[in-house]
Amino acid sequence: MLVAFAASIARLASGRDQTTMHEPIPVDARDDIAMGVVFEGDIPAAIQTRSGLFSAPDPNRIPTRDELKAMTTAERQAMDGAVGNTFTPDRDTRRPNVLRYIDPFTPSTAPFKRLVAFDAVDGRFALFTRYPTLTALSVQHGQAAAGEDVFYADLPLDVGPDKHTRIPSVGPGARVLHARLGSGARELPVTLEHDGAENWFITSNEQASARLVMELAIPREVFGGEMGDPDWSALSSPDVPEVVEAAAKDVMIHIGVSHAMRPREDIRRLVAYFRAFVDSDKPLDASKDVYTDLAMSQKGVCRHRAYAFTITALALGIPTRMVMNEAHAWVEVFDARLWRRIDLGGAGQMLSEEAKTAEPYQAPNDSFPWPANATRGEDMTEKAHDINQGGGSSGGAGAGAGAGGSGAASPSATTAPLPNDPSDKRPASSMTIVVTETDATRGTAVHVKGQVSADGEGCAGTLVTVYLRDPKTQREARIGSIAADSKGDYGAPIVLPSAVPVGDYEVVARTEGDTRCGRGESK
Repeated sequence: MLVAFAASIARLASGRDQTTMHEPIPVDARDDIAMGVVFEGDIPAAIQTRSGLFSAPDPNRIPTRDELKAMTTAERQAMDGAVGNTFTPDRDTRRPNVLRYIDPFTPSTAPFKRLVAFDAVDGRFALFTRYPTLTALSVQHGQAAAGEDVFYADLPLDVGPDKHTRIPSVGPGARVLHARLGSGARELPVTLEHDGAENWFITSNEQASARLVMELAIPREVFGGEMGDPDWSALSSPDVPEVVEAAAKDVMIHIGVSHAMRPREDIRRLVAYFRAFVDSDKPLDASKDVYTDLAMSQKGVCRHRAYAFTITALALGIPTRMVMNEAHAWVEVFDARLWRRIDLGGAGQMLSEEAKTAEPYQAPNDSFPWPANATRGEDMTEKAHDINQGGGSSGGAGAGAGAGGSGAASPSATTAPLPNDPSDKRPASSMTIVVTETDATRGTAVHVKGQVSADGEGCAGTLVTVYLRDPKTQREARIGSIAADSKGDYGAPIVLPSAVPVGDYEVVARTEGDTRCGRGESK
């Protein structure tokens, strides 16, 4: 395949024979995997992931000026609020309307590109990196281990011998399996480094505009699933200054966390408390320090939540990091075995044209419940591009939410069964769904409600995800998520994305369940 294509190009370029003896055959990623095809730097030409089969980025592609400018802008925006090597949040608790995001990973982790991390707090309530000294980050030239997921990274960069360029990673504990830094076909020397909070940097002995392509592996459990339940003696968190400890003590009493409980229960309560923050058009009043004002008011978007959570957890003795990029912020918590990513919500709204991402990464289930009407990080990049590509118009015509061309909403959509996992011993969730509107227009809300139960009991706090399904093609698009209440009931208005083509759709609800309730789908 590849040989025939390359020979054809060479023959045409030579000018000796203008006859194409072999018709070029499109590259098939399945063939690349089967044949073990690799690019420069031993980067595999394709990877198989839970999100699908992906071909590698072209390591020889010259970075454009726009790409380089976008990467620089993303880093500068990510460091907004940071002074030197510290971070203190502002008091503007309004939800951002538009955020731009550069996505370097395949499958896409948007908006969770890990760009800046802080893991300690000083006496001015500013977060900083406790161990900023850089050490080597090795390229391991190996394969992913059991329990790891793999990703490609594609990073256009300006590098040089006296320049430590910050680069994103896919998550804590990520390993570099293969890497290649090049300027076109010319390979450049590269040194990868990281600090104590796993911030990644790159240097090169040559000054150039270059492209860094990597294959990365990371433990899947980092992104979800049940956290470990260590004893306090297994955790070691940096000490906090006395002034911070005193302020955090009042916050901990207010939330109801202490060493009288096990760390996992404290983490569960902290997550519930900080996910319940709300954004506000009114700036935060300055009555005490910014940490106390944020934590006690429960006001703020993602950066405020992650900042206040981090200080509270550190004061409690739980190793915690605040992580952010140009569009979102979240926390990482250490459970004595792994650093775990925890999204606290408070996400902004990202313009679809500024969020061109690959197929999204299929992360494990979130083990912590979400409050109703929460704005999760992954909600920023949900799109309707999976439904009926190329169909419909781009105008403001109605996008019917009904089934079978009737124009009526379908409260009892019949859907394909969920994957059957014999190791899952949880009772399957039973789900109902009702849609109030019979017609809807792009950009307007449809009101969805229903219930989730298992063995006759409501599944409290489970996350329900709502989809539109094209009854002809069976393609689906996720349009929103709702958390069930204490009785398993859920309900909220969901705004239809502007990218939904005109047509009639089935409305489907699904849940991955929780520790008691299994997977379920509306019937």
